[in-house]
Amino acid sequence: MNGVASAVRHVEEQALKNVRIHEGDARDVVDWLPDACLDRAFIMFPDPWHKARHNKRRLIQPEFVRELARVMKPGAALRFATDWADYAEWTTERVLADPNFRFADDAADRNAIPADHVTTRYEEKKLGDCAPVFLDFVRA
Repeated sequence: MNGVASAVRHVEEQALKNVRIHEGDARDVVDWLPDACLDRAFIMFPDPWHKARHNKRRLIQPEFVRELARVMKPGAALRFATDWADYAEWTTERVLADPNFRFADDAADRNAIPADHVTTRYEEKKLGDCAPVFLDFVRA
């Protein structure tokens, strides 16, 4: 609840008009979206469920990647960021296994902080096992 209240405060302070807030699972929101409606999506420091027995709870699963492909326009950008090395590998494998996605730049430095990056409070906590990894994909 505190995170939602803080987000609402920031939206109001900046007089933003194109923001919608959903307290809950992102998969629910994606399920409700119409086909090919997103130009860009960000998945920033999701819960890594770093114990192997919990990996099935990770947001990035083949079914969710398929749903993202459905709601993203061709050419849309997807950014995933994590500070858990195995989650970066996990995500790369699952996103690139879907024929609708490719890396935005195969030669990109995955540890370079993107120019348009906004630091999250989870990133600031530095709870992971590596420096932040930024994976940028494009919807084919």
